[in-house]
Amino acid sequence: MKQILCIGELLIDFFTTEIKQSLIEATTFEKQAGGAPANVSATIAKLGGNAYFCGKVGDDAFGHFLKQTLQQAGVCTEQLILDPLAPTTLAFVSRDTDGERDFIFNRGADELLRIEDLHLQKLMAMDIIHFGSATALLSEPFSKTYEQLMQTLLLQNHFISFDPNYRANLWKGDTERFIEKCEPFIEAAHFIKMSDDELLVFARTDHFDEALEWLTQFENKAIAITQGAAGTIFYQNGMMTTIPSIPVKAIDSTGAGDAFIGAVLYELATRETTEIPQTEWISIIEFANRVGAKVCEKVGAMEAIPTLEEAKII
Repeated sequence: MKQILCIGELLIDFFTTEIKQSLIEATTFEKQAGGAPANVSATIAKLGGNAYFCGKVGDDAFGHFLKQTLQQAGVCTEQLILDPLAPTTLAFVSRDTDGERDFIFNRGADELLRIEDLHLQKLMAMDIIHFGSATALLSEPFSKTYEQLMQTLLLQNHFISFDPNYRANLWKGDTERFIEKCEPFIEAAHFIKMSDDELLVFARTDHFDEALEWLTQFENKAIAITQGAAGTIFYQNGMMTTIPSIPVKAIDSTGAGDAFIGAVLYELATRETTEIPQTEWISIIEFANRVGAKVCEKVGAMEAIPTLEEAKII
């Protein structure tokens, strides 16, 4: 089983427990562990893979809670830094009746990760590296650390996974800066996961057919475009196919995309090679759709992640 490192934000999600209430109207919130790359690592571990997480939290009650949560999921946290000078990052989240979300972030320790904080020799021992950029590319020093690490990994021929994880409210409408920050990672990555909305952003179009045409320039990559209940479009080597989603009663979509990526990377880690034909990729995506769907049946991200046995019951 290959070793997988996920690097990025680990934070507290405060979910309002009041359905169909905006963050303005909500008064009651529940604490959950969150952060896209952390959710990916927890998915890999709960499915039975070798997952490692690298990031920074505050040396406070929230930070220790997050570390314990990852460890309980089976994630190795030796590369998780607890910063005594910065608070843990917090996000406040509301949900509508379809499980869609609205966010407000209070940034803290996660954006302060520096290249000097990392044990590069241990990181280089990983087989697969996943970058999830929800907050990582917003500001230095974190964005610089991300870029430096990616360049170092390219020289070592590691398998790289990337999820742009676009949040319009974080980038305050500056989509061009977001695209520019993500382009080197898209170029470097071997596997890329985007939502259908993110695909439109990168293709700079409102027309989905034009966005799919934009994908065809990336013949040497495996790319999954998730569309929720409409399924997942998979593109590789000039071939494009749609893999149906698994029908579920969605309560909360938080972490579903992260669980999808975690399931893909778990499957890749079980194989001797990452040179995989499209027929086998389709089987991997079917499994990832199943895991992502299971997450939608519960509230929260890490708490909703299924084990391998639970993923088969749907």
